[in-house]
Amino acid sequence: MRGVVFTGDRKLEIREFADPTPGPRDVVIEIKASGMCGSDLHTYRAAANPGGEVAGGVKRVAGTIAGHEPCGVVVAVGSAVTEQEARVGQRVMDHHYDGCGGCKHCRSGWTQMCLDGAVVYGSGGNGAHANYMKVPVHTVVPLPDALSFETGAAISCGTGTAWGALKRLNLQGGETIAIFGQGPVGLSATQLAVAMGARVIALDVSDERRKLAEDFGAEITIDARSNDPVEAIRELTHGEGAHKTLDCSSAPVARQATVRSVRSWGTACF
Repeated sequence: MRGVVFTGDRKLEIREFADPTPGPRDVVIEIKASGMCGSDLHTYRAAANPGGEVAGGVKRVAGTIAGHEPCGVVVAVGSAVTEQEARVGQRVMDHHYDGCGGCKHCRSGWTQMCLDGAVVYGSGGNGAHANYMKVPVHTVVPLPDALSFETGAAISCGTGTAWGALKRLNLQGGETIAIFGQGPVGLSATQLAVAMGARVIALDVSDERRKLAEDFGAEITIDARSNDPVEAIRELTHGEGAHKTLDCSSAPVARQATVRSVRSWGTACF
């Protein structure tokens, strides 16, 4: 099969790889859609032959097939995989982390926090920018027929990240939420928060992204470069601040503003 490898310095190569064969507890997915995450760009833009450790202890191995937003169809299953877990022909997304399975984080479902270091497909293990991808069966998630493969790829990382944040924030209809950064995760959060009945204040330095936020239902957009975000949010909330604030940019200045613009007894999320 062929796979895309980010070689650094904003270059990539299409290389030949052996078709994957499932181990006893693995499945092989024929990739139908593979998203491009913002974190993929770190490897794409890195120095030549990127490797080593990146943010959060994630291992990055040079020569690895890129892509960790996989969606496709199961074409092979391991000998110990039950039909209830996965079957050939099933449409699936993939949760792109795998951990040791034994530490306290893995046992509680937070494999990305694995004490032995999580493997992230597309960084430390071969990813989805290829014809096929081998993954542990416990990482696959059934894809409903109503959702396209492209939608599934988006949900498997960026949109799923936004949804998880909103759930942890316990966002309620009628509340005001300020969302800093309107990239894929931020726009997903905006769209979902609007659907949940919240009033959304969307912030970004990009005119194009603020326009997209408006299209996705944001009530107000703020240019975070030409305005003081904290002052603007407080003016829009009678001096109190937003009920919930969410940083989707990872910019230090945005994280500070996320904390400073939340009201008393509110909740901020990074």
